[in-house]
Amino acid sequence: MKVTAIDFETANNDPASVCSVGISVLEDGCPEEAFYSLIRPEANVSHFSRFNIMVHGIHPSDVADAPEFREVFRQMKPFLEDALICAHNAPFDMSCMKAACLNCGIPVPQIPYFDTVILSRNLFPALEHHRLNDMCSYLDIELDHHNAASDAYGCLMIVVQAMNLTGIYDIETLLDRLAVRIREL
Repeated sequence: MKVTAIDFETANNDPASVCSVGISVLEDGCPEEAFYSLIRPEANVSHFSRFNIMVHGIHPSDVADAPEFREVFRQMKPFLEDALICAHNAPFDMSCMKAACLNCGIPVPQIPYFDTVILSRNLFPALEHHRLNDMCSYLDIELDHHNAASDAYGCLMIVVQAMNLTGIYDIETLLDRLAVRIREL
């Protein structure tokens, strides 16, 4: 089964204010960075907060000529179809997808997803922290934290490392063994 990792960055605290997306895909045992795009937030959520800029380094000028979410979503769809989606802190990223779709009048996709934070906690319960940067450091995965493409790839590599460490390469079996629930957006 294809596993697609996704990561969004937002312009402000509104989950519809997506300003970048990164997608990585695991298919036939081969992880790859598949897609990255800056996104020009819709006018009603286009304010960039100083805090968010400080976190991800994306400024309004960086997205001035970027495509809007409607166009980016069309490009994202093939990576989401027939896939099990994952994200590190999935409730955040899934709320971004849902809010951005609703804000643009796009039907919210019905996609199965799981959270790699839960996967990390259940696989490495002795670790003090399970944040993406901590997990990537622990597993020796290169990460440019808060770059959506790098975050998505790091998230996917946590899944790959979990498979390698457990010897379980079927994602559904892995999630079942580690008591990680598959949810539906």
